[in-house]
Amino acid sequence: MKKRHFWLAAAIIWCAAIFIATASPSSTGGNTQLLIEKFLQLSADQAALLNFIFRKFVHLSAFGLLAILFYNSFEKRNFFLAWMITTLYAATDEIHQVFVPSRTGSVVDVGIDSLGALIALLLLKFYIAKKKG
Repeated sequence: MKKRHFWLAAAIIWCAAIFIATASPSSTGGNTQLLIEKFLQLSADQAALLNFIFRKFVHLSAFGLLAILFYNSFEKRNFFLAWMITTLYAATDEIHQVFVPSRTGSVVDVGIDSLGALIALLLLKFYIAKKKG
């Protein structure tokens, strides 16, 4: 198996993992906030802030990883294409969430996902440039 096929398979598996996670009505912001309140013994306001930060970090990192997986799957390592495919997948995932009970789709989350992809790809680009010397 060529390396790019491995990376493409990993990207598809990661897309499936994102889809499964967002298809669950239990993965709402309200549920994660209750868990944060319970396990960290925080007030509702403190938990709400931590929940917001945590959930947006998950968006950034999940779609950042997806962008890197797509980038590595391209034979000519196309930065822009990896970013666009990741952003498109983020948009389709938010549309998908509209049809899941207790979930909503958000254009803002698509922007955060796209930003996470961009940040990850820029970090990768800097790492590659530094490694080359």
